[in-house]
Amino acid sequence: MTYLVQFKRLRRGVMEVIRTIPIEGADSTAALEDAKGLAGTRHWPARTGSLRVMDESGHTLLDWTVPGPPDHPVAALRARIHATRTGGKRSPAPSIAPRRSEVSRFYPAQGHHRFAVGQAISYAEDDKPEIWRGGYEIVGLDDPRREPQYTIRSADQSHDRVVREHELREDLGARVRGL
Repeated sequence: MTYLVQFKRLRRGVMEVIRTIPIEGADSTAALEDAKGLAGTRHWPARTGSLRVMDESGHTLLDWTVPGPPDHPVAALRARIHATRTGGKRSPAPSIAPRRSEVSRFYPAQGHHRFAVGQAISYAEDDKPEIWRGGYEIVGLDDPRREPQYTIRSADQSHDRVVREHELREDLGARVRGL
């Protein structure tokens, strides 16, 4: 006989059906055991919290709750393999900060500035990225949030600007001019 097995999860406090598959079985208990055997395969949806076995007309025959917290079977399998390899010891939590080798020279690690105070730089506004204006000097480093920021000054202007790092580049012409 063909039984319908529903994979369900609790989402925002409401039980929802993730997937329904037909399973052949002698009775509803055999169909439930076959459905449990799908754990860890691509047929087992992530975050499955319970199973429901129904007959062809849609009448519920069995409900089964997945023991423990609903977890992705692959993650559970990886945890078991890790525990076997390390003898049950837990590894330290991974660092959120990128490794130095992973940081590009254009976007250094958070909290690091690529340019220094007193350095001559060129500046291009976000709305005109193709026009670079030279003659600016960095007069201050601002506290970086997502991207480091700088206070820059030009001899032609009476005010300072606060700009982000991607709007700056080293003013190579300043070296030639002796600035």
